[in-house]
Amino acid sequence: MAENKNAQQVREITDKLEQGIKELFESERFKEYLRTMSKFYHYSFSNTLLIAMQKPEATYVAGYTSWQRNFDRQVMKGEKGIKILAPAPYKAKEEREKIDPSTQKPVLDADGNPVTETVEVMRPAFKVVSVFDISQTDGKELPDIIVDELSGSVENYAAFFEALKQESPVPIAFEDIPGGAKGYFSPVENRIAIQEGMSEIQTIKTAIHEIAHAKLHSIDRPEPEPTWKIVMVSDGGTKRDFLSGFASEAEANAAAEHEGWRFVDENRFEWRLEVEEDTSAAQDMRKDRHTKEVEAESVAYTVCQRYGIETSDYSFGYIAGWSSGKETKELKGSLETIRKTAAEMIDSIDAKLKVLLAEKTQEETQEIPEPVKEEKPSYHDVPIYHEMANYAYEAGELDAYRASLDANMACKEAIEAAISENYVDYRLSTRVAVETVLEQFSEERVQYVLANTVQHNLHDGRYHAENKDWAGKISVCEENSESYIVSQVHPGLVNLFINQFKELLPEITQKQHETVSSLEPEKTDASKHRLTPDEKVIKDAVMDTLKARITYANDGMRSTVKVSDQSQRIMARNGVKIEGNTVTQNGEPLFAIHRRYSAKKTQGCYRELTPTLEYIRQEKKQEKPSIRDQLKAAAKSQPEKKAPAKAKSHNMGLE
Repeated sequence: MAENKNAQQVREITDKLEQGIKELFESERFKEYLRTMSKFYHYSFSNTLLIAMQKPEATYVAGYTSWQRNFDRQVMKGEKGIKILAPAPYKAKEEREKIDPSTQKPVLDADGNPVTETVEVMRPAFKVVSVFDISQTDGKELPDIIVDELSGSVENYAAFFEALKQESPVPIAFEDIPGGAKGYFSPVENRIAIQEGMSEIQTIKTAIHEIAHAKLHSIDRPEPEPTWKIVMVSDGGTKRDFLSGFASEAEANAAAEHEGWRFVDENRFEWRLEVEEDTSAAQDMRKDRHTKEVEAESVAYTVCQRYGIETSDYSFGYIAGWSSGKETKELKGSLETIRKTAAEMIDSIDAKLKVLLAEKTQEETQEIPEPVKEEKPSYHDVPIYHEMANYAYEAGELDAYRASLDANMACKEAIEAAISENYVDYRLSTRVAVETVLEQFSEERVQYVLANTVQHNLHDGRYHAENKDWAGKISVCEENSESYIVSQVHPGLVNLFINQFKELLPEITQKQHETVSSLEPEKTDASKHRLTPDEKVIKDAVMDTLKARITYANDGMRSTVKVSDQSQRIMARNGVKIEGNTVTQNGEPLFAIHRRYSAKKTQGCYRELTPTLEYIRQEKKQEKPSIRDQLKAAAKSQPEKKAPAKAKSHNMGLE
């Protein structure tokens, strides 16, 4: 029933989107949409449009619990949520033909029939969620959410224009342009001209408009390489993009085969994956002049809105005529181009403007102090929190949850910075980059963030298969995991970083072991022990099993957590059992289970929380034999002494 209800909600909101697109291209509605986009430029086109349709004055949105957990704010009573779409992929089991990994052909039984196997697949889906604008909440002030508007001072405008010059892909020059034009982009000469003598505001607006033209419509843009994509196809005639950006048809087919899912929706239509050539980039190269002008003007309006630049002179009265006769797919493509280009420009301008204003402030300072090397904060003492926010709330561990999340995001940024700073002349100094990050973070934290990054990019062929296998063995909490994906540097460089990190791990482990041994000689062998890779895999499998058991004990049939097949196989293969509060391996104690319970009652009882595991395996020591036993052993090891041979007599026949 819940699945049918969600499908109905998604269908209803999808219908609203389609209707909203048709009604969007009216002058004022379109401006309203662009104003919303200037605030939510990182949101998808669909969700931006949904926010604009429901609450166009919104400035910053988040979920109900997110306002409470992350911002110490509470949604006010009676406020109506803004409905948007959120990814909600789910696991399902299905029967499929078994493929021989060496021949890539179906495995046949003795009768020549294909052998089938049950596999677990991830199926894409969406769900409708509610978010609330900051105006619908009350609580702690958030001074850093909204971007500062340009103040209007000459200094800020000068810095802003310098940032635009750095952002422009072509040179910008001032000149006297005949005919009354404020500026133009010349694709032939590959430059931007701006009318001299205009006001600072008008100069900035014109520069943004022409930079958008240069980014979107340069004739020198390289012809896009042919790419391939995976699409979802329904027997009902519906087709949706699933994954794109594959360099070859073979690569796309391999990814589709890896996903390999089919399912039947509530309308009894079968959905499947197909591969086709992606022609969107080539179509973008063939846009008409009117479309190019619409896109550039829309990008300029969005960017100006973001920085509080006066935009009353912008008019989109022509937008209805431009959109008439165009297919919905083409309109969506232009809107996504506008959103993506505006987002890239805003992010880049923000970064450049921040540096320029900081440099200007430093120059204006009369007394320039001696440069002091900034001490980077250390996160070595922050433990990794593996549970979700709801669990942390029940356990009274929200501070630990937030500290761990902050450390994960800081680690992600540190990895990106280390790779960028050590990539010179097309060569990455991997060891220096890794050691730089490890000065600030523990190897467990770095491993956690790297594994999370790879797990979110399993389709990317730039990550080696052995690194994907390595990452798959590391358990990562899915909640908020998108916030610490290493994404601002090339995946190939991240792959090299991972290789170096894995190579350094034994060295790091040895150093830490020596440090622990020197500092804590009084501790037992078990307390000093660092888990081997095999023991870490066993520990993760045990924790997975315990979580499933505890969740079932807490929630009964409502429990959605199940033990993975991989965890069961690992425990069976290694002879591991959970016996009361002890984990044994081949009958010998391996870990002690320390049970925990929530600090607050839920439904009248204290829920059991995820326990901790303590390593308790005792290394068997060889007993020193007694002196008598040593002598006996030594005697046995000596060669046996033979009696002396009898002397032979050579006087034969004489007595």
